[in-house]
Parts: sequence; structure tokens; C-alpha cells
Amino acid sequence: MISDSEKRQILAEILEGPEFKESKRFQELLRFLFEETMAGQAPKETTIAMQFFGRDSSFDPGEDPIVRVYLNNLRRKLEHYYLTTQKHPPHVLTIPRGHYQIEFVPSARPLLRGRGLRGFAATSAILAVITFVAGYLIRGIDGDNVAQGPVSPIWREYVAPNARPTLILVGDFFFLYEQRQNGTAGNFVRDIRINSPYDYRQAIKQDPSFAKRYVQSDFTYLRPSASWGLSQILPILQHSRNGYSIKLASQFRVEDLKSNNVVFLGSFKTLYTLQTFLHVFGLDYAFTPVSFRVRGENGDSAKIFAPTDRKGGSYEKDFAVVAKARGPEGSTIMLFLGFADSGVIEASRAAADVTILDTIRTRYITTSLSDPFFFTLVVETEALNQTIFKSRVRHFVQRTSASGIATQTLSDTSRFR
Repeated sequence: MISDSEKRQILAEILEGPEFKESKRFQELLRFLFEETMAGQAPKETTIAMQFFGRDSSFDPGEDPIVRVYLNNLRRKLEHYYLTTQKHPPHVLTIPRGHYQIEFVPSARPLLRGRGLRGFAATSAILAVITFVAGYLIRGIDGDNVAQGPVSPIWREYVAPNARPTLILVGDFFFLYEQRQNGTAGNFVRDIRINSPYDYRQAIKQDPSFAKRYVQSDFTYLRPSASWGLSQILPILQHSRNGYSIKLASQFRVEDLKSNNVVFLGSFKTLYTLQTFLHVFGLDYAFTPVSFRVRGENGDSAKIFAPTDRKGGSYEKDFAVVAKARGPEGSTIMLFLGFADSGVIEASRAAADVTILDTIRTRYITTSLSDPFFFTLVVETEALNQTIFKSRVRHFVQRTSASGIATQTLSDTSRFR
């Protein structure tokens, strides 16, 4: 048995975690469900809507999904907390799907310490994605079946009959491992300048002593935007019988392009081998200062985007990039990029928006959307606690078979969502 004081201690530790510390709304929601549970109540969707979200008696769950959306996101935050925490509580707090009452269950396994943590963390990142995918396909979001709606034409090469299977690459962050001279276990280190084994080798070339202080780690890390993005992509690929698979971007090999179309979802910093193909999208980027450039096919008509006020508390400003081009071996590659979570989330949402081409046609009256339709789209985003509240199409580049790249720019105030 677990005492009430132990339950409150578990809650307090969770609320101090990075997933909740800057997310006041989710802190309040978790506390609300906790207190309801401690009072012996089994909160219903209508109760939560009225008492927590301030809905009135006319609330209709079929018309307003706010409770299900927030609870789905809350469960993801809890999953991410237990995936990354260094603590080993004897019980974990869960909210099983199908109801909204909190439960405390015994921990399934201990977290490994020291050097052994590296393999555990890398494996856990993969398992986290696979678990999310399996749950989504079997149950849909919060237990509902996934609706089979219309699909944007930009996905034609992915869902057409007898097309190649799709390989989804989820961007994972590269880590180093501190190497101590006395042989004791060191700490994991994240250096923003080193985002792949290639970058690590280059750092050693510049400073040979670097290899004595840090070694390449097999620990990698996924941001919450990975699950958000997958929730947009997977329903689209279910329209196809071509099949799909998922890999961490760090595991991608060029040979994968021989038999797959590819979708990449993640930060510029997690491109790994795919960064060698950025030229086919007319893209390049820099981290000091943080910026990326969209170029014309011949290097002209370049436009630079540099996020400002990128993060302040829970507020985040970013650019989302959706880019599609022909890759090696006749493959098609589509990128959903951002510097922060909000950019990655908005890029996947833009690609899933069935009206996005209508928006482009409306703004670009003279634009002829070619087949195949290859392009680069830039969307400016503003978000609070990873929730997008503002988005503006800022740039559009179409790659055409006749004239290379035709470039046009939308008004800052245009909206497609």
C-alpha cells in the first residue's frame, strides 16, 4: 500500500520536473485530478469541462474535445517525465486511458545508473516512439478510432497505390559522455555545436585533447514534438497500403533511400546524415547566430530567417519549414523542421492541412502547381507551452521542371490554419 503522504510527495516531484515546471495549466490540471481522486471521486469528462475549464451546462463532449485533447497531452507529459527522470520512485502516477482518475502503480523497472544508463536511454527513446505508435494505431487518440479523412495532395508520392513504403525519421539529439581519468562514471554532455558523429570527429581534428575529455555516447534524446508530429503524420499514412517504419534519425543510412520514401520530423540540429541532402531543398542553416537560408536553384533569390525572442519563460517563437524534394535512387524526401518544438509541431500540422494548397493558389494566382509538386514552405509560429496560438506563412518556393525554382513570398499576415 502507498500512503497519502507518499502520493503527495510523488505529485510534488512530478510538478517540479521540466515537463510541468513551466506549464502552469498542466500543473493545475494534474492537481485538480489528483485532489478529485484523493477525495474518492472519479471525475467525468463533463465534470472536468465545467469545474476546471469553465464550460457551462450546455457543454457537449461531441462538439468540444477540450478535455480529451488536454488529457492526451497530459499523459504524454507524464510518459516523458518517467522516461527521462533520474529518480526511481517505488510507485508511478498514471492516468489510464478510458477514464480520468489517477492511479499509483508499482514501478515496472529501476532506472540504471552511471555508464549503464547509456544503453537504457537509447533503447527507451526507441521504445517510447514504438509504444506511442502502437497505442495510436490500435486505439486512436484517447481511445477513439482514427478517422480516415481527405489527404493533402503533397502526400501523393507517399499514398499512391504501389508506391514505396515510407520511412519516418524522428530527430534525436546527440550527446557526449564525460571521460574521467580515474575511471569513474562521468556525466552526459550536450554541446550544441556537436550534433552528429561527424561533428564529433571534426571537433577532435581541431582539438585532439577533446577525445580525452569526451567520448561519443549512444544516449540520444527525443523532444515532445516527436509525439506531436507523429500524431499528424500517422493518420495520413494509414490511407496507404504501402507500409511504413520508424527510425531514429541517428540510425538512418543512405542505403535506406534505395527502397523507401522518407519523412523527417525534428530540429535542424537532429538531421544527422540527411543534412548532406539539404542542397536539393535550397536550404542551409547556422547555429551562431541561429538562422537558416532558403536559396534559389542557382544560389540567387536567397532569403534568411533568424528567430528572435526564441524563448522567454513558456513563450516560444520559431520558424516551421516544410520542404519536399526528389532524393537519391528516385526517392521522395519531405522535411518537417524547426529550431524549437513549436516549429516542428507547426511544420507537421501544415503538411497535414488539406487546405494548404488552396491557400497557396489563392495567394499565388499565377503559380502553376506542378506534378510532382516539390517546394519549400516557411511558417512563422508563436507558441505558449508548446501550444501554437499564432502562425503566418512567410515564404514559399516551388521547384518546377521547366524553370528550376520559382520564388514568391506571402504577406506576413496570411493564415492557413
